[in-house]
Amino acid sequence: MTQRFSGPAPSVAAVHDLSGVGRCALTVVIPVLAAMGLQPCPLPTAVLSSHTGGYTGMAVKDLTDFMPGYIAHWKSLDLKFDALYTGYLACEAQSDLVLDLFAWQKRQGKPFIVVDPVMGDEGELYSTMTMAMAREMRRLCAMADVITPNLTEAHLLLGEDYRSAPRSPAQVRDMLSALLDLGPENALITSMPVENGLANVCMRRGDAGYYQCAYPMLPVQYPGTGDLFASVLTGAMVRGEDLQSAMDRASRAVYRAVKDTYALGTEIRAGVQLELSLNAIWDDLEEDRVKFIVV
Repeated sequence: MTQRFSGPAPSVAAVHDLSGVGRCALTVVIPVLAAMGLQPCPLPTAVLSSHTGGYTGMAVKDLTDFMPGYIAHWKSLDLKFDALYTGYLACEAQSDLVLDLFAWQKRQGKPFIVVDPVMGDEGELYSTMTMAMAREMRRLCAMADVITPNLTEAHLLLGEDYRSAPRSPAQVRDMLSALLDLGPENALITSMPVENGLANVCMRRGDAGYYQCAYPMLPVQYPGTGDLFASVLTGAMVRGEDLQSAMDRASRAVYRAVKDTYALGTEIRAGVQLELSLNAIWDDLEEDRVKFIVV
């Protein structure tokens, strides 16, 4: 199915890092949002010659000192973004800059805010992260319409031990409810272990239950799939889809990209073959449909 849009493209200020090699962060965010008919306006938090998921010896430039002038120029242009979408922050000090960006744009209108609190995975912090970042990410989450932590990041936000991962629907519900207590209107957790695979789960403020998209576990993990998921979710919701439908679409997009990339046998650290998947983001093929249930 080819998705057609009318009117000007909604604009999204995308606050993420830029890696020259390895599909993640802005090299995923920009093409995905553009393919979904949105205008990505990047605000880079750091520049890396490659991502850190399998590469070593990379050159890294923290852009904290550059960001204030970048944002000041945006303010001088009196810009008004339709959405703000944040990911990796290079240091704790960048959270104040992002909060200022949020506050400025809230004075301009009612931007849709997505916070992907990038901090770690598989129970571990990323090598460039500290525990103090969880405190700063909580501040951002309080201002968000949607937050999209993975299971590790959800535990970090809540100050919980990763080994106490939820094992029952009631525990999942409690965890989502606790994330909502941080302040966002919608909470979503990716890569939640369930019977026979994984699931993405979400809850809206005021809901009694949560929604779950389950999918089979494939025998490979690629870097950047969290960025792909959050970008498709952001694009779909800015385009008017509700939380459940957007989560369903993003879950399908990631599953299909991983499945197709695995079949090609390409280098894992290079990420999914995003270029082959962009045209299918708006497709609704039953063969790729994940299990979508209310719990």
